Amino acid sequence: MQQEKFDEYGYTFIAPREYCKDLKVSENNTQFLMDFNEYIDRKTPNNPTCNVTLVNRLLLDAGLTTELVNLWKQQDINGVQARFVATDGGITRVYPRSAGEEWMEHPETYESSFYKRSLDNDIYIFTAPAFNKSGEADVDSGILVSKAVDLTIDGVKLKPAVVGVKLNVTAWMMSFMNATMKTNCKGEICGCLRNDPHVDCVILDDGGFLLMSNKDFYITQIGQFFGEIDPALMKNLVNTSVYSFNKTYDYQSVCDPKRETKAAAGLRSVYVPTIADILNIGWWASAAAWSILQQLFLSFTFPQVLEAADMEDDITALSKESCITEQTQYFFDSDDNSFKGMLECVNCSRLYHGEKIMNTNLLFLIVDAKDTCTCDSKRLIQAEQPSDGPNPCDLAENPRYRKGPDVCFDNDINEDDTDCGGGSSLSPAVWPMVGIQLVLLWVLTGPRYYPS
Repeated sequence: MQQEKFDEYGYTFIAPREYCKDLKVSENNTQFLMDFNEYIDRKTPNNPTCNVTLVNRLLLDAGLTTELVNLWKQQDINGVQARFVATDGGITRVYPRSAGEEWMEHPETYESSFYKRSLDNDIYIFTAPAFNKSGEADVDSGILVSKAVDLTIDGVKLKPAVVGVKLNVTAWMMSFMNATMKTNCKGEICGCLRNDPHVDCVILDDGGFLLMSNKDFYITQIGQFFGEIDPALMKNLVNTSVYSFNKTYDYQSVCDPKRETKAAAGLRSVYVPTIADILNIGWWASAAAWSILQQLFLSFTFPQVLEAADMEDDITALSKESCITEQTQYFFDSDDNSFKGMLECVNCSRLYHGEKIMNTNLLFLIVDAKDTCTCDSKRLIQAEQPSDGPNPCDLAENPRYRKGPDVCFDNDINEDDTDCGGGSSLSPAVWPMVGIQLVLLWVLTGPRYYPS
């Protein structure tokens, strides 16, 4: 696990766990690895201050993964950028070292998405590179493919590690197109030709994200949700139950305020909270409340400081507001491995055929090209976005009940319950709050005197 051995045995990460009580856990993996090696050199793994099981499992996995790297060195697979292994004991080893230096997964294996998904499924899991907000995918980092290692000992099935590779996107694209080509074909469509003007060929994962295509334009969008690339086709896949979805709501999000229509010009005023805002305890935790309290304090102690301030600063500081956001998670709904259909548009239609690739989380689609037929272009968004929340009428039709235990888990007749219900004391008195509101209004909007 020494850094000087990274070139020989690959870049090594260790999970940030409390191996020893006097060994400080660090989020900086390089520093934590150095501290761990130095600690083990000074003290034995069986030191009373250490969790012997954790330390020994880590050291055992380090040795086993070293032997795995020696096996990798004997293999030269075309199109593979990197190979890796992540273990239950906390070791993640990436070979070669250059690939490890660009490794973006969490060093704690049980916090890594690919690791958890591989443990939960007995198939090959394909994971696309992250698609950033600027509209670009880091395709150079490759497509991550992982699978859990299965061991059966004394009739007990174990998954001690996850192994995988990173595929080069360009090499995989060529293999993908070659695999779909028909030999001795004389028809119009003989497979997925590169940049074919008549046919779109795509591979999606089980969440609806793009992983591969025969179009160079789509290749730059690998990792993006397909509902934003071809909305009409993705909506049809949802409507035909190829994909299903679940919506989750976050009721404590912070969003940019909705822009109001500028129908007329008027004086710009400072933000003045309403009485309802002040009576709401959650408001006091918001950025707006703290900004106003800070402004109030400065206006009393340094009255000249705020006089020349630009109002744009105030607007920026108070620009966030509490809101509800929703995020949609898509997943395979149908058990059918093969399906086909027709996408009806305004004055045209698009035929498509789909196949789930066995032992993977992938879906292959071949469809009439998007540019050949104008369809619904309203994007289907998967990412988190502002929302009005779930429809209360729909919730009322399917109410959820919380069932209590049949018996009390811990009942003590000597329990003092006089403090129960103390939360009701948080309700503020109305008139003092009104007074505070008026003071804030006077301070923030009152006349200013400027020295001549």
